[in-house]
Amino acid sequence: MIYDVIIIGGGPAGLSAALYFGRGLKKTLIIDEEKPRNIVTHETHSYLTQDGVSPQTFRQRAKEDTLKYEGTTLFNDKVTEVKKHDDGFIVQTPAERFQSKQVLVASGLIEQLPAIKNIESYYGQSVFYCPWCDGWEMRNKKLAIINPDERVMHMVTLLSNWTDKLEVFTDGHDSLTEENKKVLEDKNISYHLEKIAEMSGENGQLQAVRMTNGETVDVEGAFTYVYWNTKYEFLNNLDVERDENGRFVVGQFGETSVKGLYVAGEAKDNFGSQLIAAAANGGEVARFMMMMEIQQEFNKKSIKTK
Repeated sequence: MIYDVIIIGGGPAGLSAALYFGRGLKKTLIIDEEKPRNIVTHETHSYLTQDGVSPQTFRQRAKEDTLKYEGTTLFNDKVTEVKKHDDGFIVQTPAERFQSKQVLVASGLIEQLPAIKNIESYYGQSVFYCPWCDGWEMRNKKLAIINPDERVMHMVTLLSNWTDKLEVFTDGHDSLTEENKKVLEDKNISYHLEKIAEMSGENGQLQAVRMTNGETVDVEGAFTYVYWNTKYEFLNNLDVERDENGRFVVGQFGETSVKGLYVAGEAKDNFGSQLIAAAANGGEVARFMMMMEIQQEFNKKSIKTK
């Protein structure tokens, strides 16, 4: 069988795209490894009708919506290789080999936490990266802002909406300008330039940040920087254009430099987004991909006359 599209990734972007393809009468295969990045997240927020729903429940409901359309299939496996074949692609997993006209990469982000001892014990429970996602839950608490670059002041400004008890940590980097320091001092916000040694607390709730100089600061939660990339090994055989920061070079609707290969959601933006944004982008890219195929098929067809 030759699929109209193979979607790599069964998160919000991939499943949203699959829903559009299914309703568009396209033979669609979703390949998902069942290792979502938001596995540490307990609740989904800011998505109409889904606020407070766990990501696991959301994914299950999304699968049910998607798979009710004939021609849409879900295969749980890891994609190991994607390569060009004639006018389409071959997608390989350890168990199977599939062929499709187009491929949509919706695999999300490869995420790496900062090298701070014990951070994984609190990440997703009292340590987060997105104020829009979790600021409400952390409102009025004493929060650590951990960021080693110039974006630290943006985070300070943003989080001041939810609390006026902030502690800034640059994790050993000299990212605060003299002007930044004056702003923080004028607002009575303490800043710490030492590298962070470890986090401590109980039952997933952060209680203190200790630095390498021995100083310990009591906090009730934190918003931290996170490293993300889209260096998927399965794309190694495709010469996909990337920019100087390693991001995919794409058009408005996720089209890459390889004809027929698209990216959607967090993979497209190389940035951790809210679930509703990833789902919306998956649908947008899917519509464009279908339009390209529909136009191509229309041009091939003979017009029937009476």
